[in-house]
Amino acid sequence: MASSKTEVGAPSQGQPTSSAANSWRSELSQIPIWYASYGSNMCEKRFSCYIEGGKVDGMINPCPGSKDPTLPSEKLWRHFPCRLFFGRESTITWGPGGVAFILPETSSEDTTRMCLYKISLEQFNDVLLQENGHKDMDNVESAYFDQTHLDAIRTEEFKSTHVTGRWYGNVVYLGEEENIPILTLTCAPQYIEDFKSEEPNTPLRAPGDAYKNTLIQGLVEEARDYIDKSAGKRPL
Repeated sequence: MASSKTEVGAPSQGQPTSSAANSWRSELSQIPIWYASYGSNMCEKRFSCYIEGGKVDGMINPCPGSKDPTLPSEKLWRHFPCRLFFGRESTITWGPGGVAFILPETSSEDTTRMCLYKISLEQFNDVLLQENGHKDMDNVESAYFDQTHLDAIRTEEFKSTHVTGRWYGNVVYLGEEENIPILTLTCAPQYIEDFKSEEPNTPLRAPGDAYKNTLIQGLVEEARDYIDKSAGKRPL
């Protein structure tokens, strides 16, 4: 089943009053979501850079962090029926090498492992902003992805909403966990079409060592959690 896409305009980016900025933040801070990561954010320490600020080994530039630095209240791992791929020549965060994206549609031939973090919709917006190069978290007049956008894509799994033309500007709805929506980010539609072409302007490319090692670290964390959770159980 192909994905459904909804395009929305980006919010205005003038100099906001503090009350304008705080209004959307206050509202969205009360809405829980699951943020699903299939890239470097599978590593919990790396994801915490988007929440608390800073950087981990291998990163070139630090993250400013979210306005609300509260760490995720829960973490889960799940499989999703979609294709994972790597593309781009380099990034300002990881240097040379491709980074992870998913094709926002279901696939009977592919499975992608993702780490789910329970955070607020406000924090999700701050993650989205940082994924797309935004550094000044104090001057964000309105949300890129609010309750209206969430309601619009919550009708069909793998429905996506294009909120910005930057590299991770496509918000994808993956379903529900405990009646809470699962959201992830992937590249904007124009990049997806380019990657699909026979001669893409942006190449498919394997990840560099720093990025790849961070992905591996996240998957090792999952394996360790799996063993730890089973270690104290009694056989029935």
